[in-house]
This record gives sequence, structure tokens and C-alpha cells, in this order.
Amino acid sequence: MRFSNLADRLAANPNRLYTEHGKATGSGRTILDLISTNLAEQGWVFPPERLQAILADAAPQARIYRPDSLGLPSAREAVAEFYRAAGIPATAEQVLITPGTSLSYFYCFKLLANPGEEILCARPSYPLFESIAQLAGLQLRYYRLQESRGWEIDLDHLESQISTRTRALVLISPHNPTGMVAGRQSLEELAAITCRHDLPILADEVFSEFLYDLEALPRPASTPAPLVFTLNGFSKMVGLPGLKLGWVLLSGRQARVRRSLEVMELISDTFLPVNDLAQHMVGGILESREAFVSGCRGWLQRCRHIAGKLLSQCPGVDFTLPRGGFHLTLKVGGEEVDEEALCIDLLRESGVLVHPGYFYDMAPAHLVLTFALQHQLLDRSLKALCQGIREWKKRQNS
Repeated sequence: MRFSNLADRLAANPNRLYTEHGKATGSGRTILDLISTNLAEQGWVFPPERLQAILADAAPQARIYRPDSLGLPSAREAVAEFYRAAGIPATAEQVLITPGTSLSYFYCFKLLANPGEEILCARPSYPLFESIAQLAGLQLRYYRLQESRGWEIDLDHLESQISTRTRALVLISPHNPTGMVAGRQSLEELAAITCRHDLPILADEVFSEFLYDLEALPRPASTPAPLVFTLNGFSKMVGLPGLKLGWVLLSGRQARVRRSLEVMELISDTFLPVNDLAQHMVGGILESREAFVSGCRGWLQRCRHIAGKLLSQCPGVDFTLPRGGFHLTLKVGGEEVDEEALCIDLLRESGVLVHPGYFYDMAPAHLVLTFALQHQLLDRSLKALCQGIREWKKRQNS
């Protein structure tokens, strides 16, 4: 039997780190996981009584299947109201409901680019984009985030990376995995670049509710950019990844928005992939989200403080405290450091799972981890990590 060339490209053998992780967990060993960001595993769940009431209210409305290619009007209006409350003019007619942000990206990629054309993404990047680009038949091109400036966007480099094949640029803010949040001035300059080159922005804001030392998230949708696709959903916002509910808000020049929605409606109509029951829950969840978000945000602030305090005492480690999201990035050396070997050593000797920076297209040598753990577990895990790094460096120098 023959498979497609795409199947050959997508097929991958487990990397060395996760082969080692499988051995460790298979032997029954307890691993201190500094990668998983499932908030429910840390005790943070959307208020169960309220969720049950929302579900009970939605169930009768979902008894008769009445699909809408763009999403049910009530769900789209609830999303539009979310943005109006944040100061972004929006109507239900600008919203597309999707079964999560990953498929939102796929829709946007297919809308905006032909096979072989390019999407411009930040580096460090997130591994998801490479897979989606392959499925869409597209190429990725990268612009720099400057570590020496707190991972700010290198706007000059970004503009230099735009080619005749560039069809859109992706902005993740708050950024995963660095925790960078693009400021208002950066967004205005970014919008000017997109106007000069007539490019749309794909604004990924899935960590928008979890900001530190900021009152509100600066949003590309509030700039003069010609076309902005704002992506978000319930996975991170309210800790409900299993609900599989996301959306795209389209803003910018009216003719561009209208044309984009016409095409995306046809794409969505081909699959009608969004669960009706989940859509009927959107309004209730958005109305009730603050109890979850405010409590979780305060808890994450404490997690961030613990991480900053402990990691600042770890010799040979440099980092910038994140301004948003659940992740941070550690610099642990230069090209002389084998990141993968270090991560495997940390797993074997200290029982700590972290990712090497090359998973995220970082220059050597970095580690990526989350700080969204219960405070005692976070304290224990980071102390084990720091001790493991110290011992590894001693062995390397001996």
C-alpha cells in the first residue's frame, strides 16, 4: 500500500527525550512534570455548579439540530460582546465559531495562502505551526524576538523577512513560550508594516486573560492594520480544553472582512465541525468566566513569584519573567551546551521533565517550562531542576 508524501513527512519517530520519558513512566517512576499546562490537574476548574447550570440550560436548546456555518447567532453575539466590553468594536457578523484555535489557524492559512506560499511567524515559535503549515501545503518564515530586550519583536528584522510570497504574519501575544506581551507602540509599528505590505495579522490571544503587571492586553484589532484575525477560545481562558470551542474575530477594512467571511463560511460549511451543545453554552460561560479567571490569575501571580525567586538563585541561568501566559524560558548556556542531553540528564537523574529550546526553534541553549503548578509542587520541582542543572554542570566541567 502506498501513502501520500504528506504522510511520509508527518510520520515521526519519538524523540530521545520522550523515549526516555516513556521508559521512566513505564517503570512507575514519579516524574516532576514542568511541561503540562492542564489547569484542571492543578485544581483549577470552571465552577462546577455554574457549569452544570449552563449545561442544563443549553441542553433543551440543542435538541433540534440547526447548524449555522459561521456558528450559532447566540454564540457569535456572546463573543462579540466579550470584545465590545474590552473596547474593541465588534458585531456577531464579524465572528466565526470553530472547534478550537488549531482549526482556526488552518482555516486562516487556507484562506490566505496558496501551496508553497509563506506565513511569517515569530521565532521562538510553537511546534503546532509547522504541522498546520504542512497540512495546508505552506512554508513558514520567521522573524526574531529579541531575548536581550525581554523577547520584544525585532520589527526591522520582521520587515526584512517579508518576501513576495508572504501572505500573512502570526503574532502570539501573550507569547508561548517566552511570556512576551507586545506593547501598544510595537503593535502600532507592526500595523504600519502590514499596511505598507498589505498583509493580514493572525493575532493569537489564547493567554489574554492571564497578564502580569498589565491592566489590559494591547490588541492588533485596535490598530489600523488592514485585516486582523483575532483567535481565542475556551481552552486556556476558562480551563475547558475538552469543550473544543474557539473563535475568530475578523476586523479591519470592511471589504476584506466581508470577503474573508464569505470564504471561511464555505470552508466551515464543508465540515460543520462545532458541537451545537457547546455553542449554546458560550453565552453562559463568557458571562460567568470572571470567577474562574480572577482566582486563577491571582494563583498564577503567586506561581510566577515563586518561579522568579527560585530561578534567580540558580547559578548560570538567565531568564526574563513572563508578562503573560503560563510559560517561561531559561537560558542555560551557548552552543557548547547539548540541550537535549541536558534535558535527558535532568529526567534521569532528577526526575524533572522540561523541554529543550530547539523544540521551539530557539538558538542554543535554552530550557522551556511552565510555572502553572500547585505552589508546593512548583517549589519542589524548581528546586530539583536547579539542583539538577548544578550537578550536570559540575559533571561537564570535571
